[in-house]
Amino acid sequence: MAPQTGRRREQMKKLDNANIKILSLMQENAAMTADEMAEEVGLSASAIQKRLRHLRADGVIERETAILSAEALGGVSLFLVNVQLVRTKHDTIGAFRALMKETDEVLQCFHITGAFDFCLLVAARDTHGYEHFSNRFFTEDNYVARFETSVVLKSVKYGFELPLEHLLSRR
Repeated sequence: MAPQTGRRREQMKKLDNANIKILSLMQENAAMTADEMAEEVGLSASAIQKRLRHLRADGVIERETAILSAEALGGVSLFLVNVQLVRTKHDTIGAFRALMKETDEVLQCFHITGAFDFCLLVAARDTHGYEHFSNRFFTEDNYVARFETSVVLKSVKYGFELPLEHLLSRR
């Protein structure tokens, strides 16, 4: 986690137990109504709505999305890809980041430390689809020195919920 800026520290102070409970509920089910949350949190529905507006305006809640079932859509293959760039100059890193942000098959992209510069989670229909992707972005790309791919056999844990109780504990 990045060091906290002054604005981030102020946001942390605003996160009382009720806000933490609201955020936990949102992470579990963003479609939950304010009335349902109010029952769980012990506040009125209008108080929940007001707090949600502030959490969104402050950037604590970035967006709300639906998590789709790959199986229900006919199956999707996932690939973990470690990428080492030819040069790690700021402009090369920035260009690669921008390219990955705009690439639909890239579900997640992490700029990392170690022998590789980036770790990607890539979705493709199958290995042939991934081969096409890797040729387009790694083999033919002047940024990439080398890459290593691991095929995901089974997702054991797949989620985006932050462990709020651990991260925001008031020691």
